[in-house]
Amino acid sequence: MTAKPSRTTNRLHFTDLDPARFEDLCLGLIYTLRPWSDVRHYGRLGGDGGVDILATEPLENAAERTWFVQCRRYRRASRRELLRAVDDALEKAERAPDVLVVVIACDVSRAAHEAFTAHARSKGVGLPLVWSQSVLEATLYAERRDLLFSYFGVSMASDSRAREQTVRRNIELKRRIIAELTQAIDPEVLLIRPEKRFHSSRAIIHSIDDSSYPSVESRETGISSWFRLQFFDLYHNGVEFALGIEYALLDREDHWTVIPHGYEVPSDEFQKVKVWHTGCIPFRNIVEIDTIGDEYYSEPHLYCRFADGGEPYEEFRYRLCVDGRYPHRLDPELRRPLEEMSRPTA
Repeated sequence: MTAKPSRTTNRLHFTDLDPARFEDLCLGLIYTLRPWSDVRHYGRLGGDGGVDILATEPLENAAERTWFVQCRRYRRASRRELLRAVDDALEKAERAPDVLVVVIACDVSRAAHEAFTAHARSKGVGLPLVWSQSVLEATLYAERRDLLFSYFGVSMASDSRAREQTVRRNIELKRRIIAELTQAIDPEVLLIRPEKRFHSSRAIIHSIDDSSYPSVESRETGISSWFRLQFFDLYHNGVEFALGIEYALLDREDHWTVIPHGYEVPSDEFQKVKVWHTGCIPFRNIVEIDTIGDEYYSEPHLYCRFADGGEPYEEFRYRLCVDGRYPHRLDPELRRPLEEMSRPTA
């Protein structure tokens, strides 16, 4: 079982389940985990000899791997309790299993987990595993939503519908932007001046929480709740705007960094170039478009959620022109600190 980040904000209360019901949940998780040749659930009938679930996994060349599963609905799992779970599972076994899984209804400390692993291996267990509360919860949300609904009444259908609506809404917004803000343009022109696709060269960006327009805000921190930007281009997920022209230092391996205007190039191994600094506003952050404008600005007005760190942008880019063609984007993976770029090579 692979733990994935849980999407829930409220933790699932496994300890509220009846012990037999908790075992049934564990069986449900185990049942589809592997293509078992045999699965036996002894816990409900009692007399399980320390093993609640016994499963046999077929391997290549007619080999098999044995799994023992212990279901412990602990509210707290100490080191002692985990070691006891190992001893209980192996007490009546003729030999140690290839895999021992202890499923618990709470989280476990690293020290207790490490002690459990060491103790189980000292007893001959090939692979000791602990499935804690966080692992169970993440797996239910990510992979077994059927069990999530059956045991906790949590349905993800509304989340799925919301995602579908978001996709439809973003596609419709993209169509509106293309229809209302752009125009047909010669492809050769777009290779050099992508911003020419827009009817207007600029737009007014408003926060949906703004109440200061058309007054100019004075802020000590953060960006203004409305401002004017130059269109740059469309991108796969929204609209890219030009924030300004800056300078970058490039080396022969395409590493780069942003530098001040007056920076002196340290050697002929580098070149100083002008770059566009751009900001990308995704469709998800654009709430509405007013193409008419008003008496202050007759340009398009975009009303946005400032939902990414108090700003509307999901990312920033740096672009330079290559051979007079479309402004080439500098690879963010090749950006280096200025100190590293200007350091003399050996």
